[in-house]
Amino acid sequence: MVSQVRRQITSVYHSLPPVYWVLWLGTLIDRLGSFVAPLLTFYLTVERGLSVAEAGLIVSLWGGGQAVASVVGGVIADRVGRRATMLLSLSGAAALLLALGTAKSLGAIAVLSVCVGFVGQLFRPAVAAFVSDVVPEADRLRAFGYLYWAINLGFSAAPVLAGLLARRSYFALFIADAVTMLAFAAIVALRIPETRPTLAASAPERHAGLRDVLADRSFVLLVVLMIAMTLVPVQAAVALAAHFAGQGHSPATYGAILAVNGVLIVLLQPVLTRWLAASDPIRVLAAASVIQGVGFFIHGLSSSVSAHAVAVAVWTVGEIISAPTSAALVANMAPPHLRGRYQGVFSLHWTVAACVGPVLGGQLLAHAEPLALWWACLADGVVVALGLLIWRRVRSRCRIEPS
Repeated sequence: MVSQVRRQITSVYHSLPPVYWVLWLGTLIDRLGSFVAPLLTFYLTVERGLSVAEAGLIVSLWGGGQAVASVVGGVIADRVGRRATMLLSLSGAAALLLALGTAKSLGAIAVLSVCVGFVGQLFRPAVAAFVSDVVPEADRLRAFGYLYWAINLGFSAAPVLAGLLARRSYFALFIADAVTMLAFAAIVALRIPETRPTLAASAPERHAGLRDVLADRSFVLLVVLMIAMTLVPVQAAVALAAHFAGQGHSPATYGAILAVNGVLIVLLQPVLTRWLAASDPIRVLAAASVIQGVGFFIHGLSSSVSAHAVAVAVWTVGEIISAPTSAALVANMAPPHLRGRYQGVFSLHWTVAACVGPVLGGQLLAHAEPLALWWACLADGVVVALGLLIWRRVRSRCRIEPS
């Protein structure tokens, strides 16, 4: 049994470039140390004495910095390089985190929160572009799948470790988070080469920029469809919690049910990623959209804990298959010299949905029929799936019949 597992791990390792696994390890370390974000609201209200409204503003500012950084990070990754962007982001965010941990005034905390969100997010498009550079197209789905597995594995453990650290000192959260960022930066500095493709001498490539990305109407439409698709899973942040509370469930029950999401991702991500490696990515995304819609619809059908657990299990499968598939699809669509920008713009689908979705979900939950939100989630999943299939057909025709 042990030897069989060892052979399987060895096979997986040799199926992707060694430098990819260096990045994978750094990502896991970084995510294991994501201590500040999960407990930021507790820190602000308990340690700094801010009101819930003020804490909400700080968290929003952090998210706003991340949204801007997604695009800027992609531009820097393409212009300066993947390695340089990662080093700038990780080392800069570590320093800013330590400063935030010592800030006391509301103004200083607000400014530093924006800066941490911005600088700390810059490296993510660079990571995606790096994976696109070093992994062949046929293997990218598995590569992004294993990377998302590392992210979720680390993030599932981080809140628990953060809770233990917070009992001793909230500032210890900032120190530990900064240390893991610097550890990832050291790995990049010592083991990660620069992989930014050398541009050809043609003028169009020399002056390529975000305008070229936005001129790709097929890609922009894909981003719009993914925004609509992501409106469903973001309901877990606010509307689902309110739904649980309205049914009389405790926060502990809510947390336990959501833990199903993390457990299934850790258990199923590698298996499902390998299984779907040869599948059409658009059909996979269409299936994921429907699965997520069905999963959230189940939440509205019953108040029992078991039904909610089944619902989480269903929409988690959609999440598992959609994240690496969409990242690999964008990597394959992007010209080599625009990979960072494409990934940066694409990552906006999550940010925009995270800003808009909870507001829409909350309004439906508060002012419409009890099942309205959950029917809307189901309808959204089905409509986006149809949109993706139409997008696939139109794009295929455009390739065959160029104007």
